[in-house]
Amino acid sequence: MNKIFCLLPLCLFLAACAPAEVDTTPVWQQDLPVTGIQMELSNCTLLGEEPVAYTTDRNNGDDWTERPALQTEGVPVVTLYGVEQDQVELRYVENIDYLYLYYDRMMPQIDLDYILTEVDGGLQYRLDTVYNFEFVVTTEAGTDTMIVICSREGLEAKNSR
Repeated sequence: MNKIFCLLPLCLFLAACAPAEVDTTPVWQQDLPVTGIQMELSNCTLLGEEPVAYTTDRNNGDDWTERPALQTEGVPVVTLYGVEQDQVELRYVENIDYLYLYYDRMMPQIDLDYILTEVDGGLQYRLDTVYNFEFVVTTEAGTDTMIVICSREGLEAKNSR
């Protein structure tokens, strides 16, 4: 009987650390325009899908373009069908006032910022941190990008100033 009580704290700890259930019902899906890769968003609330002003140049905020973006709340899961892991680059994106900026100082870390899982015919990225992520998908057909703007229960990715 004492052995059961000794194992009880360990069981409770392991249950608390178990990965949360993921709802893979898409709240948004699209074939990306250049590559034709199917992208799905699930496990979150889609707040909007307006393009955002984006730049890669930290020193020149006047040199920007519009990029497609998905504004989300929750723990977004992005599923890409028909790609290999080396065809997808995941980047951090900072929000500076109205402008989204490629954060070139560090790349997102697997199992820390996101969980990557292979699913039937695709790759699934569960975004576990409240950052903004840019998915860059490159195939023989070309390159597509999509920014996923993350917020969670009133928390948003911190702005740089």
